[in-house]
Amino acid sequence: MMLKKIIVAVTLLVLLAGCSTTSTKQVLIADGNWFKLGFNKGRWGEKATAEPTLQAEVSDATMALDYDAYLRGYQKGLESYCTLEQLRQMGLEMKTDWGVCEFRRDDGGLYKMFWQQGFERSMAFDGVTGH
Repeated sequence: MMLKKIIVAVTLLVLLAGCSTTSTKQVLIADGNWFKLGFNKGRWGEKATAEPTLQAEVSDATMALDYDAYLRGYQKGLESYCTLEQLRQMGLEMKTDWGVCEFRRDDGGLYKMFWQQGFERSMAFDGVTGH
């Protein structure tokens, strides 16, 4: 009986978390908080929403979409997502495509170095390098 209650509670929490993400997005759109909307998208490492798609989500025809603010927020969110540790993790996963973090390749050698460390560690654990 206790296990059943735990399963129900966990299921409800997961469902509520999904709803809060959607409602948060809707609240940000309703508030015209384009910067925060973009920041959230970047913070999770997702691709930016195209301007026409985002405009279609704006239900209030009198509300103006500030796509520049959205992109500024998105860039800040990406910066918080594309950390050195994230790049190391990509290396561990042997990902050569950095996805939304591709801009970090030009930020200097530190990001490449962390990616390389992860990649080499992954190769060593896979037995490719014989370590």
